[in-house]
Amino acid sequence: MKKFIVLSIILLMLAGFAITSSAVDVTLLADQTIEVGTLTVEVIGDNLVVTYAITAPWVLGDTHLYVGTDVPKKSAPGQFPYGPEDAVYGVYTIPLADLDAEVGDILVIAAHAEVTNPDETDPITLLPREETAWANGTQIRSDKNWAMYFEFLVPVVEP
Repeated sequence: MKKFIVLSIILLMLAGFAITSSAVDVTLLADQTIEVGTLTVEVIGDNLVVTYAITAPWVLGDTHLYVGTDVPKKSAPGQFPYGPEDAVYGVYTIPLADLDAEVGDILVIAAHAEVTNPDETDPITLLPREETAWANGTQIRSDKNWAMYFEFLVPVVEP
């Protein structure tokens, strides 16, 4: 039965039913459980485009992004290769060639954001509530913090 399913998928791909939509949406979680927005990952042309979209009243602050073929060794977002200086309004555009990525490769993505809710006040600082947010996925290191990653399959994209 497994051989039949694999063969069917291969035949569908050869017949032109390849993946043509590359967008994947992942929930951004603040304080481990609060949905504060969405991270969209897609391939546009020869680029991987990662977009942070935050839901009001939350406001996006600095972002950090890891994209690679292995799970990051460190869960500290400041150690990630892409930081706020690499994004334009919460959007990262990374050439697939820079990632050595091709169609069918699986990329590991860890996306972090600092978010603020100006409608809530932190009881200790009396400032607007600030939280750290991660794209929902698998915990990077269970012995450290709740930092997460997820996998993204580089799809076939119609020109």
